[in-house]
Amino acid sequence: MKHLTLSLIICLFAASSYSQTAILLHHSTGGNMYNEGDVPGYISDYNAQHGTSIQVSERAYPSTPYPWKNYPYDYWYLWINGECDNSEPGIECLKSIAASYEIISWKHCFPGCHIESGDGVGDVSSETMTLANYKAQYRALREKMDALPDNEFIVWTLAPLHRLVTNEDKALRSGEFVHWVKNEWLTEDEKEHPNIHIFDFFGITAEQDENPAHGFQYCLKYGYERSHDKGDSHPNSLANETAGLVFARLIIDIAAGNPVASGRQNQTY
Repeated sequence: MKHLTLSLIICLFAASSYSQTAILLHHSTGGNMYNEGDVPGYISDYNAQHGTSIQVSERAYPSTPYPWKNYPYDYWYLWINGECDNSEPGIECLKSIAASYEIISWKHCFPGCHIESGDGVGDVSSETMTLANYKAQYRALREKMDALPDNEFIVWTLAPLHRLVTNEDKALRSGEFVHWVKNEWLTEDEKEHPNIHIFDFFGITAEQDENPAHGFQYCLKYGYERSHDKGDSHPNSLANETAGLVFARLIIDIAAGNPVASGRQNQTY
């Protein structure tokens, strides 16, 4: 049924023959969505129906020999500060990845929502999780992706935390950062960033109601919790199936070169 749903969603696209390679750089949350959400299955079905050759794959990144962290600082540290190493897949440089894949998607683990209070212009070289530091690092990453105009990038919004392992203040700061990414990051400098697209995972999986029956705004939705009694922030299979369809649709749109749907007007999925 879910593959039929995708067929209905994309039936307006004109059939044409093209090929694109896409990779998702992730840790466990992204891997769960990729597999439980059956992203490869959606892509395969689309290829079979439309005579296309879109190839999608995934990789745990950053990984060994790097610590298991993938927050804004870590992408800045590896890709911009020059600490990457093309001989190690777990810390490969962005330019090298871009030479192998046309569409590159990257994300953060849910602890990225442990955003602390803090003001100022931000320190791009700081591991401290504050809004100012995140924004400084994202601006540097935006410039890095701008320098690779032949590639398309899909940047995930944050993965929300389970209500039992966060608080309202951190959740609100997470929501504030996501709002900035979706509405200001790609427009604040008054330049165009046509190869950067936003996949709003936070918008799909985080509670948007200001007064929900369970938890609070911007925590993981109650219906998407794997356990209501334990603070596991990994979204459940229903969440992954829901998000997987949207993510696969975005990859297909970008591969098809659909200018509006793929985000060339800063549309968010």
